[in-house]
Amino acid sequence: MQRGLYIVLGALAGYALFGTYAAFGFAAVIVNLFTPLPAAFVGMRHGSAAGGMTVALTLLVVLLTGGTAQGVIYLVQFGIPGAALPWFLNRGMAWDKAVVVVLSVMVAASVGGLLIFSVATGESPLAMTGSLIDKEIAQTTTVMQEMFAGTDLPVDQREEIARAVENMAAFLQKAYPGIVMTVAGLMILGLVLMLALLARGRYTLPGKNFPEWKAPEPLVWVLILSGFTVAFADGPLAAFALNVLVVLLPVYFLQGLAVIDCFFRRKAFSPVIRTIGYLLVTLVNPLPMLVTGIGVFDLWADFRKPREPES
Repeated sequence: MQRGLYIVLGALAGYALFGTYAAFGFAAVIVNLFTPLPAAFVGMRHGSAAGGMTVALTLLVVLLTGGTAQGVIYLVQFGIPGAALPWFLNRGMAWDKAVVVVLSVMVAASVGGLLIFSVATGESPLAMTGSLIDKEIAQTTTVMQEMFAGTDLPVDQREEIARAVENMAAFLQKAYPGIVMTVAGLMILGLVLMLALLARGRYTLPGKNFPEWKAPEPLVWVLILSGFTVAFADGPLAAFALNVLVVLLPVYFLQGLAVIDCFFRRKAFSPVIRTIGYLLVTLVNPLPMLVTGIGVFDLWADFRKPREPES
């Protein structure tokens, strides 16, 4: 009885979160990213089958109210992580590996769906992908332009903002696949974080504690090679390397954040001070790049290794 109630409430909550973007637009994009949380929590609390049933019920409501297109969007973007993440975690897979596997499943489902749709419409997959990317970039630039359209700024600042929007559009054109993967990966990581906060002894998340977490060591050489390729190459190779950088830099920011978290806990800072510190290093420029640098050089410096006091 309790499990059935959780499934129904989880489905309703997931449907409400999914509908925030349609109701409020770009302003609700952060809230929209928490759409898979209710199903994932039900899956951790009452078993993977319950989480899958929550996703299926949410999908049914989306199909009935929004149609097939909205149903596919929900299933690929939010249904897969909502059902698959607790499935892997409940089977003992470490949380970091589960994030990578779920992200891979999402990418494979997206590519497979795109191929099926292109075959059904008779359009080239590359042409269809380019059209979708152009549409998304146009929507993003329109939102950015509308944000500054009503502001009373001097002409020179308006021109500077216009150039910044153009540069952003050019960057999105080159790095869009990497950005989409990064956003999806951050959404899954946020899901893991929320599941950890909501656990309260009801379940455990397998894997290392965050202050001890490190990215696989060989990955840093992929990062370095991609950086040199972006700096000294042109064309498709440079574009591919740029997308690799877009995906890997947040990984090393996460490792740098783990180093800082380890330092905060070792110094026994209060949760309030730690939270303020996390916000500062995430939002205040250039601290995010410094944290990413700490994550990269942690491979050699091992910042978390306890230092023996000199006698």
